[in-house]
Amino acid sequence: MTAIYLIRHGQASFGKAEYDCLSELGEQQARHIGESFKARLGGFDKVLRGSMQRHQQTADGCLTAMGQTDITPQLDAGWNEYDHQDILAQFDPQLATAQGVKAYMSRQQNPHKALEQVIGQAFKRWIGSQHNSDYIESWPDYQARIQTALAHLISELDGEKRVAVFSSGGPIALLSQAILGVPAENLMALNWTLVNCGITKLISTRKGAILSSLNEHSAFEGDRKHLLTYK
Repeated sequence: MTAIYLIRHGQASFGKAEYDCLSELGEQQARHIGESFKARLGGFDKVLRGSMQRHQQTADGCLTAMGQTDITPQLDAGWNEYDHQDILAQFDPQLATAQGVKAYMSRQQNPHKALEQVIGQAFKRWIGSQHNSDYIESWPDYQARIQTALAHLISELDGEKRVAVFSSGGPIALLSQAILGVPAENLMALNWTLVNCGITKLISTRKGAILSSLNEHSAFEGDRKHLLTYK
């Protein structure tokens, strides 16, 4: 059996023009989760990451803290996140950019609640699959990409016992949702609960992948609770 640790990236730069970049806090989270892994596991036998900058930065910070700078993560864009800007833009063109989202929020009486609602509506439209041709990547294509990435990883295993995958909340939520049989329309409700640098553990068996733990983040409790974020 192989333990596959799906690690969500550290806090990105939400609300900024360059979202795909860890914040200073996100860099701290990556280092701390690496220290936690080192104390518990020692090291990984194999590492993969998506092609996004926040995946690379999280992997680099974690592996450096683990003392595993000699291991080169395998790049697989199949583990990338959905295109949230395109999903929002197809629902409402004014939300196509970070500046547009800020302008929208500035007009709301309760900005954060209004943003959460409009994001929920936008993703409901995407997941509903009635407008697939509108999107750069449709919901069925996104599902297939993530499932293929996991299947490819499992098919390439060659005796490794501990594998790390640095990815995003969407792929982690989708795989967890599929294994648990959670309806697709509840994907975002699950996604919202995932913490930055949280760990979801899959076990690869002869019968397929099983979910061992979801969104484990005890490393960010106690005197490290200031590192706990969700975006």
